[in-house]
Amino acid sequence: MPEETFRWAVTGGVAIATLCILTMAVVAILLYRIVSKVQARVDEVTTRVEPLIDTVRKLADENAAKISALTSNLVDISANAKDISTMAKDQAHRFAEVGRDIADRAKAQIARVDAVMDDTVEQVHQAGDTMKAAVMKPMREAGAVFAGVKAAVSTLVDGRRPTVDHVTQDEEMFI
Repeated sequence: MPEETFRWAVTGGVAIATLCILTMAVVAILLYRIVSKVQARVDEVTTRVEPLIDTVRKLADENAAKISALTSNLVDISANAKDISTMAKDQAHRFAEVGRDIADRAKAQIARVDAVMDDTVEQVHQAGDTMKAAVMKPMREAGAVFAGVKAAVSTLVDGRRPTVDHVTQDEEMFI
């Protein structure tokens, strides 16, 4: 590489380094301004908060006994709440068991009532059939007697035997 090209390359590198240093200096100045503004605001907040911190310390010192008593009461209350929760859970399980028992018994009783109702309906049907048969048999017999009396009266009133063209097929088969 010729010496003149080398010198230009070195000059370019130095120029770039100088540009970087100048950029870093500008950024450092800007950061300094920002930090000083933040520092001023933090100082303002510190002056406002310091009296509050002192007041909180005084309140904590004055009420330390009350706070410890309150803490012990809260421990007792949480223990009682845990016991109550445990008892409530046990009672809920017992109620659930009783509910299941009642439901099982109710199902069994409903099944028994259903069976009794089925038997009763069947017996009512049988009684109805028996009653129907008991009433219909004498009615049929009475109807047969009336038919016989009608035939006898018809024969006596007419006094003669029906002609062949009046005789039905059943009468022919009977004779």
